[in-house]
Amino acid sequence: MKNTALKYLLIFLSFITCLACQQPEKAVADSFTVSGTIKGLDTEFMSYGYRNAEGKRVFDSVFVENEHFTYTGIISEPTFIIFWPNVESTMKRTGRGYYPAKSSQFAFLASPGDEIKFEGEITDFVNAYPTGTAANDDLSSINKRIFPLLNKAVNLQLKVDKLEDGDPMKQEFTNSINSYNAEVAGLKEQFVTSHPSSEAAIWYLSDMMVRSQVTQDKAIDIFKTFDTSLKDYTYYKEVAMRVEGIESTLIGKTMPNFVTNLTMDGSDFELNSLRGKHVLIDFWGTWCGPCIAEMPKVKEYQEKYKDELVVLGVNSGDTKEKILKFMEPKGYDWQQVLAGDGDKSLVLKLNVAGFPTKFILSPEGEILHRFVGDTEEAFDVLDQILD
Repeated sequence: MKNTALKYLLIFLSFITCLACQQPEKAVADSFTVSGTIKGLDTEFMSYGYRNAEGKRVFDSVFVENEHFTYTGIISEPTFIIFWPNVESTMKRTGRGYYPAKSSQFAFLASPGDEIKFEGEITDFVNAYPTGTAANDDLSSINKRIFPLLNKAVNLQLKVDKLEDGDPMKQEFTNSINSYNAEVAGLKEQFVTSHPSSEAAIWYLSDMMVRSQVTQDKAIDIFKTFDTSLKDYTYYKEVAMRVEGIESTLIGKTMPNFVTNLTMDGSDFELNSLRGKHVLIDFWGTWCGPCIAEMPKVKEYQEKYKDELVVLGVNSGDTKEKILKFMEPKGYDWQQVLAGDGDKSLVLKLNVAGFPTKFILSPEGEILHRFVGDTEEAFDVLDQILD
């Protein structure tokens, strides 16, 4: 009797297992898949990287076999992603390093649920583009036009690097590079102004603003033409925050107050708590060479005007642990906060489009000066104000 019961139980379990095997595999709601068979993709693996919803860098490998790749990733919101093919012909090597040319990468926009395919080939650049979604079809339409131009420009730059000063070809090549770059800039602007409902176009506008490839006034004018049907799209929201940041951080405006607990010890910090002294706000990151180069000068001026000046560091891209490990041995002891991400991002809210960026505020919080990139001039201005 027991053997019979056991026999029927095993049959039943086998039946259930078979049913389970026949059920279609459910797709993960927050996954995307990208694939392609690309002539010339002569590599064993590609590298990729992007920022996730928490602002953290995600790095991994995509394996390639017989010029074919398939990759499935997990994301929680629309994300711009690049794959570096690691094919030598696309590496724009110069000396010990290389130029990170956009034309040497697979670039695409992924949203949860997307299935994206790349079509094209690899020559001395990635002449391959994504399809399968409206966003990527639009992205392909512009990248097909600008990638060949970018590739020509970087190839000429490699030639320029090998020429001696005074060689007449150096100026000729430089003029051609400038011409290619100007053509690319015009094509980008044409694309973002002629595609007001495109997710790819609003991403491109966001990218152009980050890289200061469009004036602030023009960026605002272009943004106002975009269809509000995109209002929930990640990059539309980013541009909206930058536009608001442009308008609220003009010289003469009062710097918008903010409160954050993204401090080194987790305590609350409020910008307005610094009222009563001049303030130097320094946007920086350990990955930013010019930022690090200016740090000793920041320390010098913190000490030089300790009774009149407060320094606030706003770090983007590093963990608290990395910041402390970098700052403590050097005696960099001024207040630090993390820039934050998403709708709390100080980089977006204050329209920081380059690193380092420095603001000088009056004791009342008025924005007196703003410096982007090479910010050495900020120290001369502090001397003029505080001496």
